[in-house]
Amino acid sequence: MENYYDVLGVSPDSNQSTIKSAFRKKAKKFHPDMERAGRDKAVPADSGSYGRTKQGSAPVASMRESAMRLILEAYRILSDAEKRRAYDRSLRRQQLEQGGFDYRIFLKSRSFDPESQAKLIIFDLLHDLEDEAIAVYERSKSFGDFRLERWIERGEAMDAEYCLAEEYEKRGRLLKAYGIYKRLIAMEQEKAWFRYYFDVVSLKFRTLLLQKMPGRIDEDDYLDRLEEAIELDIGLRDSAQFLRKKAEVHLRRKEWEQAKDASDRAAALVPKLPGLAAVRKRLLEAGY
Repeated sequence: MENYYDVLGVSPDSNQSTIKSAFRKKAKKFHPDMERAGRDKAVPADSGSYGRTKQGSAPVASMRESAMRLILEAYRILSDAEKRRAYDRSLRRQQLEQGGFDYRIFLKSRSFDPESQAKLIIFDLLHDLEDEAIAVYERSKSFGDFRLERWIERGEAMDAEYCLAEEYEKRGRLLKAYGIYKRLIAMEQEKAWFRYYFDVVSLKFRTLLLQKMPGRIDEDDYLDRLEEAIELDIGLRDSAQFLRKKAEVHLRRKEWEQAKDASDRAAALVPKLPGLAAVRKRLLEAGY
């Protein structure tokens, strides 16, 4: 498996700006047109040796084209947040598998050790053993305040938690998924790590809260989760959308004052938020 970070000459924690800059430098150096331009400049068009130079340069051109294809593939993967995340997981899996002994059996035998169990969760997630990872994650709560970042590198812990949240979401355990996404966002705000795919995390959280949870959890709990999300302060538009959804729930319950309060707060953030006019119209019809 090619290490695309090495191909572009960047570190695994590089941001998108660094990756784009590295790609441009590599592309300029290895693009076949650059080799042809240099050759044409060095050898006059009417030179008798031109034909031999061109023929002799074929292997060089072929190597340049191969290098350029690899550079393009590296950039295609690393410039896409979802593709990069999947690639990072595959790269870590490869590194784990180079150990030369059954690492998983060793970790499973150390069920008394929270650090080993944290590493077992990572191993299982990287090897598509999601059910096993969730079972270990939940069993490890018996250690007390069990948090992956206590035992493994913070960034890797956050990525693992994100994978767990996705798996909980797939299984319909929406409150568990919500709790993890919320914690990850708070951790990112405290000290950035996700960076290049934080937008993906935010989108997952927003979609879960606005589209998947309504009607599938207790309504009072849902209102509490919306207020928590607003307090996270991910961004003006996100907060306004959570407030609009809160207003819609209160309208359905005919809790006019609460609906008006949420509507006014949303309008203060994003006055022309889609769907907000309909909420305001219903409030006016109800005399608010």
